[in-house]
Amino acid sequence: MRSINDYTANWFDKHHLGFMNLLWYAFVPHSKAEREELVLGKSLQIEDVNALWPRPWLYMRTLLLFVFELLLLFFCWKLEKRYESSFLLPGLTVVGSLTMPVTLLIFFWEINKWRSLTLLDVLRYFLIGSCLAITITFALHYILDFIPDHKVFYNSRNYFTPRLMLDYGLMPIAVTACVEEFAKAVTIFAILFRCRNKCSILHGILVGAAVGAGFAVFESAGYIAMDIKHLLFGIIIRSLTALAHVAWGALMGGAIAMAAKGTLRLRTSLHPFVLFAFLLVCVLHFVWNYLLYTSLTINRNIELSVVTWFMLILMIWQGLHEISRRKSR
Repeated sequence: MRSINDYTANWFDKHHLGFMNLLWYAFVPHSKAEREELVLGKSLQIEDVNALWPRPWLYMRTLLLFVFELLLLFFCWKLEKRYESSFLLPGLTVVGSLTMPVTLLIFFWEINKWRSLTLLDVLRYFLIGSCLAITITFALHYILDFIPDHKVFYNSRNYFTPRLMLDYGLMPIAVTACVEEFAKAVTIFAILFRCRNKCSILHGILVGAAVGAGFAVFESAGYIAMDIKHLLFGIIIRSLTALAHVAWGALMGGAIAMAAKGTLRLRTSLHPFVLFAFLLVCVLHFVWNYLLYTSLTINRNIELSVVTWFMLILMIWQGLHEISRRKSR
């Protein structure tokens, strides 16, 4: 017998609101057997894949687990009253940095209906991709003789002070945005090139999200550790930033896959759509940093996040249409 949740999900699909399934199923009870089937699932053949909107739910369990652990650690840390000398501080930094990136990474892994990557593959790209992106970022900073973190943040008691970045002009914000996005784009392209003959849009989105999530974790851990006095606020801000980093990586990965049209070549990196996507994420990153460091509120950043995720949902929709096109051949 079909449950009310199945009827609701099908109603969403029938009335062209299938994207609501991205949230609806996150609050539906699921058994241990369903969780094991999801995690241990194998790559699917074209005839076994449908073009309906995916119904992810494991990501919400991941988020709740991280939040519970974070609150527990924070409560113990405050109770201990040792603050900077506490043994709980590294754990708080790590858990706070992992919470949103890992949650979003699980989300993008669930919506990849091809099941082309296992969780082990995603973890490998998360670690290797992030290290490579961070390395390229720092190498470019040294080549350009521009280390904004040292010049700006270490000379300030609170690096969230409004207008701090503007004291050094707009150039540091623009250079940082372009360098970081270029490093992630190169890393995403290199990883996707390994499976260039089966480069689907949903696969590209997942790889881009893995690199973006890993980059966000490394970056967030550094920023959180720099301002212990505002630890909880820093974790919240960096979690919000992680939403953007993962989304920008996913947009870049999806754009590369869309330009590849199933087969990725080196010349795809110069495709107009890829160049436009790179320019777009650089602009989004620049505006995000500008708003973050020059405003007392985060309302504008939230609005920018909504715009970014709207574009990402459109790209996921294109990925589902790609499934329909391949099945109709």
